[in-house]
Amino acid sequence: MKKFKLFVMIMALVLSISLVATACGTNATTTTGTTAGTTAGTTGGTTAGTTGGTTGTTGTTGPKLADKQEIAYNMSQEPPQLNTALTTDTVSFDIIRHTYEGLTKRDNKDAIVPGIAESWTVSTDGLVYTFKLRDAKWSNGDAVTAADFAFGFKVLLSADTKPQPAEYAYFAFPIKNAEKFNGGEAKFEEVGIKVVDPKTLEITLERPTGYFLDLLAFGVMMPINEKFYNEVGAEQYGMEADKMIYNGAFVVDSWEHDVELVMAKNPNYYGADNIKLTKITGTIIKDSQAAFTQFLNGDLDLANLTDSNYVTQATEKGYKINSYSDGATFYLEFNLQRKELQNVKIRKAITMALNRVDFTEKILKNNSLPALSLTSPAIRGTVPGTSFQKELGALIKDNNSEEAKKLYAEGLQELGISSISLGIIGDDTDNAVRYSNAISTYLKQNLGIDLKVESMPFKSRLQRMTDKDFDVVFAGWGPDYNDPMTFLDLWETGNGNNHTSYSSAAYDALLKKARESTDEKERFQAYVDMEKLLMEDLPIAPVYFRMRDYTTKESLVGVYRSPFQDVRFLDAYVAG
Repeated sequence: MKKFKLFVMIMALVLSISLVATACGTNATTTTGTTAGTTAGTTGGTTAGTTGGTTGTTGTTGPKLADKQEIAYNMSQEPPQLNTALTTDTVSFDIIRHTYEGLTKRDNKDAIVPGIAESWTVSTDGLVYTFKLRDAKWSNGDAVTAADFAFGFKVLLSADTKPQPAEYAYFAFPIKNAEKFNGGEAKFEEVGIKVVDPKTLEITLERPTGYFLDLLAFGVMMPINEKFYNEVGAEQYGMEADKMIYNGAFVVDSWEHDVELVMAKNPNYYGADNIKLTKITGTIIKDSQAAFTQFLNGDLDLANLTDSNYVTQATEKGYKINSYSDGATFYLEFNLQRKELQNVKIRKAITMALNRVDFTEKILKNNSLPALSLTSPAIRGTVPGTSFQKELGALIKDNNSEEAKKLYAEGLQELGISSISLGIIGDDTDNAVRYSNAISTYLKQNLGIDLKVESMPFKSRLQRMTDKDFDVVFAGWGPDYNDPMTFLDLWETGNGNNHTSYSSAAYDALLKKARESTDEKERFQAYVDMEKLLMEDLPIAPVYFRMRDYTTKESLVGVYRSPFQDVRFLDAYVAG
């Protein structure tokens, strides 16, 4: 996620069960759908060390609704664009979650349930998925068809997609010949995507993939109306409210850039009768104090409490505080195209010079945890009720200035220089500037490194990362599905989200092993070996696992927040 992307909860055995089950047999067909279709999902709770984030519940006799079903919240950042195939950030995915729907989707417990596909079958060898589409319409009245999904996959996978290839193309690589098509080694007609008829889509995989239904619920796997896409033009699609067409519960009604984005209920949505809100306004306020003041003044219905001062103020005014893990890990990314950062001792020195305990307690001032490995505690382990991160343990040292100085001196000597000066890029919100300044202070105090802070709009920071125009960047990643792969495949050679340019034949081999293994134990051992290798090579330096506090107006009921759905208003309503 996502880049922050940028999500609470969840540890289920289901993914491992489905992966093993699909590895046997070749011809028999297992029917799935409304019931079986939920098995790849997970149920929220506190067993993984994270707390679910649902505010309010709906009574069995139905809720009492206010006459006006309109809410406002602060997005804090401008969505870079809303082309589903090209999106990479949480802000945009929050909009896409409400305006588009894939073959599958997540419910308000993060379970995978039928979306546009009302049912599906899976061959017992786990390779062929046949989806039956429900009667659904685009916001212009056109029918949503199997061809729309096929075209969406084509845009996602095409190396010549404009204005740039999709960084998330690898999400579709489990599909037969998808990676070859992306690399120019196959035609799209050879990809395992077959439009049987307007209501039937057949997808054939390269190998059994236990979390494939999870992947289909993610924002980049959405359908695209080919006729509309071509009329608007690839480079303009998703850039303005009228340059998009929607098949979800809401449409983007207006988009005033850098000010606000307004979503309105989509009357053409097949489940419109179950959607209570009629209007959702997302403001773009970068100053956290200004946003909190707007909430206290009644202009916003939800407030993110970004440090303990806001929590205290909200508590004193009688607001209920909700806390959840959004599943995100924040870290420094090192650009390995920079000569100084190609030296692993320099990277290790910087990693050890950070004071994560001080950062979480004095800078973040919330329940976030120091990160001494990459994969978030929100991701399941091999034992039910555990997390992969806890099974893995600490892999790097925090605030070890003595060893950091030793490694730094050795690195400088190997480079034949006496010092280095680097820059760090980050967002221009008040909190992001504060975070980057703290990192700069740690490196100055412990290593004498001058780390120049450069702040910029969110969209610009993402583009600089894509262009690899940086030395160090303070970035974050949230999980797209509940498996360690969602963090670990980022660092594959050539991955669109691998902005560090890290490349390791050993790492790639372990990744290949994890992808191809149908044995859960073997697959997770490959994950362990990958993370250990990553924390030895350190193209990134983990900083913290994010916990988030927020509050809402008492009248706003049914908001859901988790590691896999940053904010979800699909079941929300304003109580009467």
